[in-house]
Amino acid sequence: MATYKMDLEDIQFNLNNVLEVDKHEQYGLDKASINEILTENAKWIENEVYPTRQEADEVGVQWEDGKVKVPECLRAPTKGYYEMGWYALGVAEEFGGTPVPEGLGAACRSLAQGANTAWSMYFGLTRAAMNVIHAVGDDYLKNTYGAKMMEGAWGGTMCLTEAGAGSDVGNLKSTAKPIEGKDGWYKIKGTKIFISSGDNDLYENIVHLVLARTPEGAAGTKGISLFVVPKIKVKEDGSLGESNDVTCTKFEHKMGIHGSATCVLNFGDEDNCEGYLIGNEFEGMNNMFLMMNEARLDCGIQGESQAALAYELTKQYVQERTQFKTEIINHPDVRKTMLKMRAMTRGMRSLILYTGDLFDQAKKDEKYEKYIGLLTPICKSFCSDQGFNVSVEAVQMHGGYGYCTEYGIEQFIRDTKIASIYEGTNGIQAMDFVLRKILRDKGQALQAISSDIFQTSNALDDEFTFEKGIFSKAVAASQEAMGFIAKKAKNNEMNMVLQNCKDFLDLCAHIVVAWRLMESAMIAKKELEQDPSNKEFLETKIVDFKIYCSQYLVQAVAHSKSIVSVDVDMNEYKL
Repeated sequence: MATYKMDLEDIQFNLNNVLEVDKHEQYGLDKASINEILTENAKWIENEVYPTRQEADEVGVQWEDGKVKVPECLRAPTKGYYEMGWYALGVAEEFGGTPVPEGLGAACRSLAQGANTAWSMYFGLTRAAMNVIHAVGDDYLKNTYGAKMMEGAWGGTMCLTEAGAGSDVGNLKSTAKPIEGKDGWYKIKGTKIFISSGDNDLYENIVHLVLARTPEGAAGTKGISLFVVPKIKVKEDGSLGESNDVTCTKFEHKMGIHGSATCVLNFGDEDNCEGYLIGNEFEGMNNMFLMMNEARLDCGIQGESQAALAYELTKQYVQERTQFKTEIINHPDVRKTMLKMRAMTRGMRSLILYTGDLFDQAKKDEKYEKYIGLLTPICKSFCSDQGFNVSVEAVQMHGGYGYCTEYGIEQFIRDTKIASIYEGTNGIQAMDFVLRKILRDKGQALQAISSDIFQTSNALDDEFTFEKGIFSKAVAASQEAMGFIAKKAKNNEMNMVLQNCKDFLDLCAHIVVAWRLMESAMIAKKELEQDPSNKEFLETKIVDFKIYCSQYLVQAVAHSKSIVSVDVDMNEYKL
């Protein structure tokens, strides 16, 4: 049976050699300190979290005496995550946190999510909700709710989806009516579905961020406001009072993430549910997007992290499993598959950590805010899709054992799939990428990041002649596809634009990931020439780039062809 292992050497290479996150001097961390934090986090995750992965999946969420009960094995790591200071990692010092480079924070979140995705959702959503409170909440919310969430006493959720308002959030029916004599407070009424961590017994109170429409709210998303709605009412002195008329009527029985409670929540069945307006009225969607964008990046990390762990476990298996008198890693098809899995998992990691580091870069240069906006849907969509695909390959490499539950490999498929669905389906991400991040932006962010990509690719030496040729063809294909889409948008042929958004996102994702691996390969080659002592690892970085170009980047041309070769509105075709 394979043992837990993560590719810490590659994570450290990305953080220290490629991104050089220690250059963010405001954190006061050198490379040694960064490596120490990462190593200690990995040890804690290995010992306290990973052992709960299969047990939480097998036990799942239970319904006892009308209440939601999470797997018992999740209590200790949840408590320890706060007590050991891991939850505070990356939170601003003024809120009781421990500031670290954003790239390092992303790496540590990846380790946690890979070890037990279902468990990570409880504190992940809590932190995202807390960050919204800190960003747009008033002092009352920060001091009363934010502080309790920081210490781990209270959890948090985001409540958007309704039965008739999934991706079409503007169609929601939940209402908020002002309470006379209680400034800022509203009576909340409605039902939300698919609420991750919606009810659980890990926290003594749960802080729901709820989208609802006030009496003056216009139809659609522009009339929506955001409210802080605690499960249990909070007294003036900060202690807990009576129930706030928030009821979990059921939890979903799902394909995966069995340890995560996905709930249906009723607000105000007894007309006694109170919510506090956070931010300005009618700015609910803008404020909720602060949380959604964080959650979308975490979806990308879910795909990346599980692919990374699935690869590491599979690597051990293929090096031990013997068939035809040799370990199966020596069979060419298996070797090729494993090299592809490694290139993809490391490519996703390089993208995730680069995007995380952009949050620090944006503090110095606002142009990187647009980079973040452009790359967020790529991280969410591409990494969740490819994380699933790598998980499928992991099962294949395990053969019949992978299909059985004993090795815990099939769980990666079940746990990873949801990341391409929630927090905005990957089709929605692609529409956001093309319509908002490119067309509405008039391609400014795309052109800026393309300039950075060209600067790197132009520095490729003769060892990478083939890869440089593939890269040039992929870029040319992207330009042809973008021209086609831009023309259709200009002619208001929007169905032709929308049907091609996902292909264009995937096309761009392959180029961006290849770029990140390209930079790593160039740095590794330079370090090899200066000091060959770490030759074995550094050579793998060069191989990763070559494999990615020959096996994945070539798909960019196919994506372009699928866009420009079909000059017809597919809605004209009958099913």
